[in-house]
Parts: sequence; C-alpha cells; structure tokens
Amino acid sequence: MNGTILILGAEGYLGWPLAMKLALHHPDQKIILLDNGWRKSTVANLGFGPWLRIPHLSSRIEVFGQKYGLANMCAVHAEVCSDELAELIRRERPHTIYHLAQQCSASYSMLGLQQALYTIRNNEEGNMRLLWAVREYVPQAHIIKLGSFGEYAKGGLPIAEGYFKPGYQGQLASTPLPYPRAANDIYHVSKINDSNYVAMAARTWGLRITEVMQATVFGLLTSEMDASPDLFTRFDYDPIFGTVVNRFIAQVVSGSPMTVYGSGNQRTGLMALNDAVNSLARFAVDIPPMGEHRVVNHVTETHYSINELAADIADIARGVGLDPKISFTSDLRGESAAKKPIYSIETSLQGSHLYHTDFHTVIRESISLLQKQYSTLLSHHFSPHSAWNECSDGINLDPKRVDAVRKIENEAYWDQIRNNTFPSTRVNLNPGCLATLPQDRLETIKNQVNGNPLSLYALGREAFNAIQEECAKLWPAIGYRCNVTTSTSQAMNLLALALLRRLEEDGKRCFQVLTSEHEHPGGIGPFEHLPEYKLTYLPDVVLNDTEEFNRCLREMQPDIVFLSHVYYSTGKVMQDKWRLSNIKRAVPNAILILDVAQSLGIQQLPFGDADVLIGSTHKWLHGPLGGGLAWFKEDFASWIGALYWNKQHLFEDPQTHGFSIPGGQDFLLYERLRQSLKRYREIGPKAILDRSTYLASYLKKELKRILGHAGIAHCFMGDDVSPVVSLLVSDYDPYPLYEFLRKKDIHIKCIKHCRVEAKLGHILRFGIPYYENMGRLHMVLDTIASFVDCAIMDKQEVDLVI
Repeated sequence: MNGTILILGAEGYLGWPLAMKLALHHPDQKIILLDNGWRKSTVANLGFGPWLRIPHLSSRIEVFGQKYGLANMCAVHAEVCSDELAELIRRERPHTIYHLAQQCSASYSMLGLQQALYTIRNNEEGNMRLLWAVREYVPQAHIIKLGSFGEYAKGGLPIAEGYFKPGYQGQLASTPLPYPRAANDIYHVSKINDSNYVAMAARTWGLRITEVMQATVFGLLTSEMDASPDLFTRFDYDPIFGTVVNRFIAQVVSGSPMTVYGSGNQRTGLMALNDAVNSLARFAVDIPPMGEHRVVNHVTETHYSINELAADIADIARGVGLDPKISFTSDLRGESAAKKPIYSIETSLQGSHLYHTDFHTVIRESISLLQKQYSTLLSHHFSPHSAWNECSDGINLDPKRVDAVRKIENEAYWDQIRNNTFPSTRVNLNPGCLATLPQDRLETIKNQVNGNPLSLYALGREAFNAIQEECAKLWPAIGYRCNVTTSTSQAMNLLALALLRRLEEDGKRCFQVLTSEHEHPGGIGPFEHLPEYKLTYLPDVVLNDTEEFNRCLREMQPDIVFLSHVYYSTGKVMQDKWRLSNIKRAVPNAILILDVAQSLGIQQLPFGDADVLIGSTHKWLHGPLGGGLAWFKEDFASWIGALYWNKQHLFEDPQTHGFSIPGGQDFLLYERLRQSLKRYREIGPKAILDRSTYLASYLKKELKRILGHAGIAHCFMGDDVSPVVSLLVSDYDPYPLYEFLRKKDIHIKCIKHCRVEAKLGHILRFGIPYYENMGRLHMVLDTIASFVDCAIMDKQEVDLVI
C-alpha cells in the first residue's frame, strides 16, 4: 500500500458508502474503517431499527472485496474518545482522515441529561483527541471534518460559505470572519464548538482542515452498492435518527401520513446521498495548504420548506400509484415560523452537475427500492418521540412518554403483576404457546357454577357479551364480525372444509392456494392435506418483490391466498394494510385468509382487505388454552354460511350463529378470555409490547455475547424490534441445549432443519412475556452460558486426547 486513509464513523449512513468509494478510487491505498457500533446499538435500544438489517462491518467488507476484487479495506473497532485513536494514528500514519464519528442526532441530544452529556463528550472530546493526535503524529495530514449546515444562524442574511467580511455601523471587517452560528439543541451547539476547535487548530497549530457544513442527506443508493443489499448503508426512518426526507419516503411507501411538525414553514438544505459521497471523496485529492481552515457548504437543494418538501414528495408518490397523505402535529422542536424564512446560500457546489442529482429522480428511486421490501417498514417508527424546549432550564419531554419509559423499566411494577397473576416458577419463553395460565378468580366461580348447567350457560353468555365489548375497544374492525372460536389450528380445519363446500358448488374440483414457505403447519395444514387444494409456495425473493409478486398473482389467479401476519419461525411482521390491499387489487376474487396467531396481542391487526383473520388466545393474550378470536368480513360470512353447523346457538346475536363455538364445551373458556382481555386492556397493549420488546432486546444482546464467546456461528432473524428473538444456527445442533433448558424448567421453541430467508439451519425461538423480569432472564442466560461453556470444555478435552 502506498498510503493510508482513515475514516472515523465508517459504519454510518455516510461512512460506509464513502469507504467503498474511496477503496475503489484509491486501490493502492489502505482504507481503515473505524467504528464503535454505538449508532447501531443505540437505535435498537430506543426501540427502532433501520429499514433492512445491516450485516456486520467485517461481513460487508468481505462482500465488497468479493464483488470488486479488492482487499484494501480493514475494520477497526475502537473509541474516538480513548487513547486508542492516538495510538492508531501513531501506528498507521494516515495522510487523510475523515471525521464522521459524531453523535449526529439533534433529537437524541435533547432526550435527557445522559444523552446530552454523551453528545458533548463524544463530539467535542472526540474531535479534540483527533486534532491533538494529528498535531503530534501526522501534522501534514488532511482532516476532512463533517460539520453541520444547521450550525449557521438564520437571520435573513445571505449565508456565506464559511468566512466573510461583515459590516457594522458603516464599517467593514478588515479580515474575513466566521459566519455567525446559533443553535437551539445540544447537538448543534456541540458542532458549533467543534467548528471553533478546528478553526483554532488551523490558525494556531498550522493543521490543514476541510470542514464540510453538511445539509440534510437523503436517499438510499450510491453507485458502489450496485443494488446489492449486503452493500446497502443503514436507512433510518425513525423520529430520532431518521432525516426528514427519508422519514417522509418511508411513510408514503408504508401508507402512513407524512408527519409535519408545527407550521411546516421551517427551511432545510438538502443533498442526495450519492452526491454527498461523491463530493466528500474528492477531498482525498483536493488538499488545502497547511494552516488553512477551508469551509464548504455541502448543500444542493437550497430552497425547500418542510411543507414544500412534503408536497413535492406527495406529487412524486402519486405519480407512481401511491396515495400519500400529510398530517400536522405539534411543534416538538420550537422551530416553527409564521412564514417561510427568506435567505440565499453561498456554496461552491452551485450549478455543479457532478454533485447535484435531480431531486425527483432520487425520490422516485428511493420509493421504488423501499416498495420491494416495504413489509419491513414498522409503523411505530413514525410516531413523534419527544419535545424540545428552548428555555434554559432544560428539555420538556412529554410527561406521558417519560412515565411510559419509566414503567417499561420498572422491575417492581412488572414483578407485582407476575407475583399476583403469573406466579409459576417455570420460565416459559415458548412463543408458540405462552400458556402460563393466570391465577384468576376462577376457583370461586367454579364453586358457584359447578353442577349447575344453567349457571354455566348464563356465565358464558355474560362473559361473551363482555368479550365483544372488549374486542370492539381493542380492535375496532368496521365491516367485520368478531367471534370467539377454537384456536387457530382447530378453526382452520373447519374453515378449509367450509370453503370446500361453497367452492365446489360452482362445479370445480381443484382449487389453487397461494401461500409462503413459512406458514405454521397448524394453519396451512388442512389446505395441504385435503386433496382438493393445490398449493403453490412462493419463495421470499418473490414475496418481497412487489412487481414479481403481482405478476404471480395475476398469472395464477388463485382461489385462496393464505398468509401469516407474522411468521412463526422468525417473529417478523410480513403483512400490512398496503400489502394486503395490493393483493386484493391484483386478485379481487380470491379469498384472502390472514393467520394472526403469532401477532394477536402484540401487533396492530391489519383490517380492511383480508376476508378472515384468525388468531389464538393462548399466545400473547395469555388467555385460555384452545381458544381463539376470528374476524369475518360481513359479505364473506354471508357467503360461507358457517363454520359450526349443528345449529346449537349459545348466544342470541345472529352474527354469532355458526361462527362462535356452540354448546358442548368448557364454558369457563369465556370467563377466562374475558379476564385476560380485561387485564390486557388495563395494562395497555403498547406497554405490553414495549416491555416485551425491551426484555427481548436485552436477551438478544446477551445471547450474541455468549455465543460469540463460544465461537458458535449464528445470526438473528426477523425484525430488530420484536418481542420474539429468533436465533438461527447452521453448524451447531441446538437440541441438546433445548433439552437441557427444558429439564431446568425453562421452555423455548426449537425448530430443526428450517429454511429462512435463503438460510438453512436450526432455529431457537424465544418469546418474552411482558411480566418476566431481568432477574429471571439473567437466570436463563446463566443457564445457557453454563451449558455452552461445558460443551466447549468437553470439546477441548477431546481435542487434547486426540
């Protein structure tokens, strides 16, 4: 290698595509990619995640090398706020250093004291450590420091590119001065301070520094990615780390309204990702003289207000067949203006065709790419997260959200629920059957109705009416009949037979069923084993490609489309309103069945297009074993007639006749379900989901540590934010571990020889109930670690004998 280029923060949105660009442009140079993984873990801990799961940095480097035949990139895990940075610079002597390793979210910096302090320490201390190390070891090196266009004070004057000669009271400055800065958040204040530090280092120490005042970056692709998902950069669209344009793009693709804060008159500068990366890369050869602090206003779209931005994206979205909406929410940041601010921006990029791709082209490209895997877009990413406060006494977080966060992490609160309602000493983490039954008031009720059939009937009717009311509050479903059925597996048997009865009336004897490769046998099984049904299993590559999926639908014209809302093997949300609506548009005469067994109780159910949704009560609702809830569209219910045909109707409501369980059953099921729904509503669906997800994130992190220490190759499937942890191993048999845990009264799910997302292996699946606590999770993790450690020791002893 003829030299070294160092990129700090190389795993980020800008850092990774910049690294690829530099590696290709400078094949004889060593490109060091330094990152500490903070962004990835912090986004996950906030309950969010990028659009696609991002492979580990070393894996991406390997894929890049295979694709382009280069081996000039290497990854270093290190902290910029430590002596590791100076030691690396001393050892490697880089001639060019890109500094992108900063906490980059204004919203994050305003969440609370700890987040504010982290922003200050990471940004300002990290910057100073870099300047000092360069001064000491490589004073000739060129530092390219990522600043922020948001540092500039917006007072109605033209914004100069860094330095200018202002006038005051009729006099002009004799020397160029920095353009004024002002900020209303901790992040931008830290960037302003950084600008002062780098200016001082150039003036006083003679360092050569290019400070790039970066505007808001948007888009997904750069040319180096070549549409290869393993080379994609992270695309955040949450309210903390997602930039406004990327957030809007994700919202229109998912069918959610674009959320505009306040009046929408705020102005923002923009620059496409590919343009930003191309321009940044040129500074590796465009080097200023020693002692110069060169400032570049990195902005290409200079005129947009947020309202204009939303309107333009809406127009583009309508042009590709979407139905975008815009909603206005409160001014969380205190930035609203009565009208759009007017000022011009000076930039050396003005009029440059090399670094200015057409805005509409990038938006269309981004929408098209997101549409191919829109099911990975999660709606909870779109909710506003926190409010800012311009007063000097600190931030003003939404009290309800603060209380919610405290509640999620309040072990005493959840312990009380577990001790009072779920006191079993067993640890049940099997998401297929979270059947740890609650300790309810059933013994008293049993004594009252035991041996009295009329009392049992009366109790069942009373409980059923209460269940109907609870379901209407929890899952408003206009145009659907909600009924209490048997569990999903049992109800699907009846549904498959009832469908045959009606379909065969038209004289056909063979019926096409379109489904995925990931359905639960209990749901799809009846259709697989009844000879009248012919099934086609679509692979993931088709299901995740909207155009290809639509082509298959139109060509096959299936009689039935059977899909799961959430895959049982991974816990991944696969269907949403937009996708289901797309299916109905493509094949309007097909019967659309949605299996919600894995999502009922933890995900919002996508009503509107599915003809029937069926779920079980013994999973995330912690309700009665063998029970289920089903929603039938009115016209579908009238067409199919019934599931239960003995005409022994328990309830007066004619909409239940033939669809709710008739007589001859355990009538206490209704009372158990009433109590479970009441408890579910009182604790709160969001609190339950957030608590389970919080525990699952911790379990996932610790499992990764334990398995990594043991050298067991693994990967996690499904969504980053989910109560389900789905662990895939290919070269390790997990069944002995599963059995070991079972004997310790720890219950999980083991699925052997499973193919998920083109990967073949075995899955260990953990579903974390909301009432579990950290102490019991630690016990589970310690048990797993002890088994794995013993296995390692046994293997080492065998190796020694050999």
